[in-house]
Amino acid sequence: MSQLYRAAPLDGLILHPLDSMTLIFQKASGITHIVADPVPAILESMETESVTADEVARRLSNSYDLEESGDIVDIVLARLVELCALGLVEQV
Repeated sequence: MSQLYRAAPLDGLILHPLDSMTLIFQKASGITHIVADPVPAILESMETESVTADEVARRLSNSYDLEESGDIVDIVLARLVELCALGLVEQV
């Protein structure tokens, strides 16, 4: 079974795009993270559900007209692991 991930509630975050980067202020911790694409799109695609990396990759492929492949899933999974370390996503 694939690992499930859940994003922090978007109402607990303030996202502010700056050119190619995005600032994410985490209200609960008071920490501001500087992230690049595809992180904001990943967080948005997760909504409030618990999802697998495969599901996030599928949603991104549909939203951004990407060709689904193992590479996209690997990239999404790597970003999810990083986001877990930042506290913006949790494994469930």
